[in-house]
Amino acid sequence: MHHALLVDEILLNILTVLREADAPYSQLNAVARTCHFLSPLALDFLWSELPDVRPLLQYMKPRIPNDPRASIPCASFQRAASRVRKLSCPALACSDTHSQIALTERLRLLSLMRITTSLFPNLRQLSWTDTDQSRYVYIQLFLSPTLESLELDFFFHKPPDFPFLTLLPKLCPNLHSMTISKHSVISLSGDEGPSAVQTICQLPRLTTLECKSSTISEADLLHLSRLKSLVTLSLGIPPWVSCDHGILVPHRSGAAKDCADRSWFCNLRNLHLRAYTIPVITSFVEPGCRPLQSVVFNISEAPTASSLTECFSTLYSSQCDSECNAMRSIKVHDSLSNATLGVSQPLPNSKIITVDVFRPLFAFTKLRVFDLGVCLSYSLGDSDLTAMASSWPELEVFCLNDGRGWHLSASEPRQSITIRGLQSLCALCPRLYQIAIVLNALLPCPITSQSSRQDTSLARNLAVTSLSLGDSMLANPQYVARALSNIFPRLKRINAWQHPLGTLPNGRHHRRLWEEVNNILQQRDITPLTQ
Repeated sequence: MHHALLVDEILLNILTVLREADAPYSQLNAVARTCHFLSPLALDFLWSELPDVRPLLQYMKPRIPNDPRASIPCASFQRAASRVRKLSCPALACSDTHSQIALTERLRLLSLMRITTSLFPNLRQLSWTDTDQSRYVYIQLFLSPTLESLELDFFFHKPPDFPFLTLLPKLCPNLHSMTISKHSVISLSGDEGPSAVQTICQLPRLTTLECKSSTISEADLLHLSRLKSLVTLSLGIPPWVSCDHGILVPHRSGAAKDCADRSWFCNLRNLHLRAYTIPVITSFVEPGCRPLQSVVFNISEAPTASSLTECFSTLYSSQCDSECNAMRSIKVHDSLSNATLGVSQPLPNSKIITVDVFRPLFAFTKLRVFDLGVCLSYSLGDSDLTAMASSWPELEVFCLNDGRGWHLSASEPRQSITIRGLQSLCALCPRLYQIAIVLNALLPCPITSQSSRQDTSLARNLAVTSLSLGDSMLANPQYVARALSNIFPRLKRINAWQHPLGTLPNGRHHRRLWEEVNNILQQRDITPLTQ
């Protein structure tokens, strides 16, 4: 054996490459079987992450076949189980009857064995997405004091099937991350004991919770809001805070907020909310004071300019006075990514975003990611873009309707951003590596040349290699390619007028022009553009 393999770092890198390049792990298996020296470490890699529990359960053979209760798991099973760090039990195809029966039988056999210690003494992550109700009872076999992350995906409305829920705080005292079900997590009646959410709230170290469903009850939400350890929350806001068309029901949601007072999710750092409308999210964010660092708002219905302004104002007012600098990321998206606004008639002001919508966020001076994707039009000029960039000098990602366009209308003149404004953005935000805006490049707009100023290097961005320019319009591909190359020397491609924007009037024409720009950029890599 080569002496280089005695160096731990080299050996670990080799085994890591083998695991990443070989999905069936046949090469790791071969190393474990052929080299006595490398076998223990190769086995650690082989068993550390199991996407399916069934290979491990194949070791289940009782030592006393006629009496499984008097037997213990075999040594091979125990050795393999001790190496497992991440384990999944995925859903099986309903048509695969043989696998369904075999999995149930092996789990039943394991449950009958005499087990005095944790089966998985080093398990850190467990994902149970198997939805067969007959196997829910076996989840307790996989719980371990070392468990840190748990994902459960099934219906919680039959408490007798889940005796492990009430034992979670005792069995998994180090659990700090949970993902619970895209299915129902409704509260249970008093006779059935506490709900799943109330049980989860008893976990002493829980910092991250994701509720994939939107059926959490008001009582559960109130319990959750008082969990001091909770730092990251992903939640679908339930229907009881809204009615038809997203109108709030203040006597329901307001009662919960009043009870929670200033303890309403007071320690949250990361918040991801899903709701039908933006006012529902505004209502959730409004109470309390918390040092948020990142927010993601996903809504089903397109907002209005005024509802966005109110949401951003509420987000600002909900921050602690001394914590505005903590905000790092803001993302707001609706589900209408394939929708387009009609441009044949003037749009009402409620459908047009101006710089005033963003002003409440100017206080977040350390913002690094701003991503807004909604089915609205924009009216922003170079001075507006400069104001935003001046407020967020550490910006790294700046996306306004990435891939959607701004739905500008030739019959309705508005402010627009030129290449000069884009240059100012890059000068004021030197860390940018992802940009999605809409430009008006119909008329030549002189930009700062390399020879006219000594500080032009500040406006040259070497990180951006592609731009998303939505429904940007242009007239002279050669000029635009040269101007953008001066700002982005490593620019390779521009994405513009993608579907469904290409179906709009003049969409094919402008898309063809942008393809000419891309061709010029490709030629530039071979023959640099002349000034």
